[in-house]
Amino acid sequence: MDEPTIQLTRETFGNIPPSSVVAFYVMAVASVLVFCWGVWRRWKLWRQGKPISVREILTGNFARLKPRLGRLLKEGLGQKRVRGRGLASWAHVMMFAGFMMLFLGTTLLEVDHLAAKVSEKFHFHHGWYYVIYEGALDVFGLLFIIGISLFVWRRMRRPGSLGHRASDWTVLGLFLGIGVTGYFVEGLRIVWDQPVGLALWCSPVGAGLAKLFGGMSEATSRSAHLAVWWVHSLMVFGFFAMIPFTRLLHLITGPANLFFSTPSLGQLTPISIEAVEETGVVGVSEIAHLDQQQLLSLDACMECGRCDDACPAFASGKPLSPKAVVQDLKGLMETTALGQAAALHGDTIHAETIWACTSCSACVTACPVRVDPLGLLFELRRDRAAEGALAGSAANSMRQMQTKGNPWGFPQAERLAWADGLDVPLASDHPDFEILWWVGCAGSFDRRAQKVTRSIAKLLLKAGVNFAVLGPNECCTGDSARRLGDEFLFQELAEKNHATLKQHGVRKILTQCPHCMNSLTHDYPQFGDKFEVVHHTEFLQQLIDDGKLAAPERTGSVTYHDPCYLARVNGVHQAPRDLLGDGISEMEQRREKTFCCGAGGGRMWMEEEADQRVSVLRAKEAIETGAETVAVGCPFCLTMMTDGVKSCGSGAKVEDVAENLAKRLGL
Repeated sequence: MDEPTIQLTRETFGNIPPSSVVAFYVMAVASVLVFCWGVWRRWKLWRQGKPISVREILTGNFARLKPRLGRLLKEGLGQKRVRGRGLASWAHVMMFAGFMMLFLGTTLLEVDHLAAKVSEKFHFHHGWYYVIYEGALDVFGLLFIIGISLFVWRRMRRPGSLGHRASDWTVLGLFLGIGVTGYFVEGLRIVWDQPVGLALWCSPVGAGLAKLFGGMSEATSRSAHLAVWWVHSLMVFGFFAMIPFTRLLHLITGPANLFFSTPSLGQLTPISIEAVEETGVVGVSEIAHLDQQQLLSLDACMECGRCDDACPAFASGKPLSPKAVVQDLKGLMETTALGQAAALHGDTIHAETIWACTSCSACVTACPVRVDPLGLLFELRRDRAAEGALAGSAANSMRQMQTKGNPWGFPQAERLAWADGLDVPLASDHPDFEILWWVGCAGSFDRRAQKVTRSIAKLLLKAGVNFAVLGPNECCTGDSARRLGDEFLFQELAEKNHATLKQHGVRKILTQCPHCMNSLTHDYPQFGDKFEVVHHTEFLQQLIDDGKLAAPERTGSVTYHDPCYLARVNGVHQAPRDLLGDGISEMEQRREKTFCCGAGGGRMWMEEEADQRVSVLRAKEAIETGAETVAVGCPFCLTMMTDGVKSCGSGAKVEDVAENLAKRLGL
């Protein structure tokens, strides 16, 4: 007698009465309508902002769409920016992978069901496809449950940087219920359906659960299956309906923000005088001054706290939480729509919060969905600066920048005083130079930084580099002015420097200050010519590679502090290490994930409370490596790390990478 053929398939609505199927679709439509209504309510909030050219973005050529689609694939589906944070990352990746596979599986099952209604030949949920389908969903369902369980455990520990709402437990409970009841539905189906062989074991978890229900009669198992199926379905409908009203909204806003955001580390959007004359607006003083993508990004925030964990101002006890800035603006967006808005400045965001930022971009790179707290703070600073709210030592430095051409207030005639006794050529006397050395204000006027400048000069002269400096014709790039919100002072300085650079036909620039480097690389092309800009550590390493300088062995232990605007913003972190040689005692926070010294964003020119110094936190990390020398690649970092090391009572020496190399070469 022939054995019965194993049926590698199952009914989509097996054991479900027609009336229940109708009710299922009615409730499905209802949940989708609630979902759409909720998203529409949020969309109306985003519409309060300045319009963005959505049509232009979507209908642009593929070259313009490619990076946006790439972010969706790599950072959205690939979870690139989620990974690398221990338990939280593993939990999210497992939950996300499980959710996406279960969602895809449910969608394919419904497509098969509807296709079979048209014609049985369109039915594809059978055979080896069915085996792979069932096995994959069983495995990914487990990942989903494990991920949710890890999140439950994490929330029970209540980490301080993580946002907490009562609805979070509802969402986690709902997710866990969906995962568990899904397996129970499968197990009970197996009890009454009695599949055998591969048809049974292609669902290993369901088959295992079926053994627990093995004593049930067919009638009992069918009744239990129908009841659990309804519980499972109601949970799924509840999930869809809840998305726009809970953190689950980031399922929509997260990918949308990844697509519509414009990554711009180290860059700010310029403001024109004409636009200000037309609108009377500089920066942001009310929610309507933000654009629609920025308002969308407020809803993309999950309050995961990564930005707070990465923020040096937050770590040092300053009154700044990037997460709170985003959430406070989100609250203002909601109350503004209701006509109950408080003042943005003062009531919603305090002045101390705005000025506490070091503009290190750590919060920007930490966010999994590219929410940009730094960009929001820059816009708030612009408004405050335009209103004359910048005061104290920072305001004095800006005045000196405008009147003297540098924040120290020294006469321009003294810009070349550091070169006394060195044969440093001026661009005006040596017009056939190949590279212009932009010394910068710190390198020209700060007494400690002048020693670095002299070391670089000696190295360039020894290597026979055909270079020149501008001397008294060099003005501050205006980087600090722009980061402090004084856009038009920056533009005034940039215009003057552009004219000087054009006069000398400059195409390639060497800098020793990462802030000057960033400004010349990212800011200046917005107003004129684009230059090839190289940091002195890169240039010196190239001289060694070309055989123009030797690379003697290093003596003594050394650690290296990566400047934010060099490593994180502009991606330069290997050249300084190559110059220092092998065996560097590395700090935990390094390269693109470096920790700020505290001087960026104009904080160099502000007074600080002794117990809120970012430099002390970074100095402690450097000292803990046990290194005798702390090397840096930025004049601001040189100042801050020197102060920080002294405050810690350490005898470690702080020096620039160029000083270290010059010393080893006996220069």
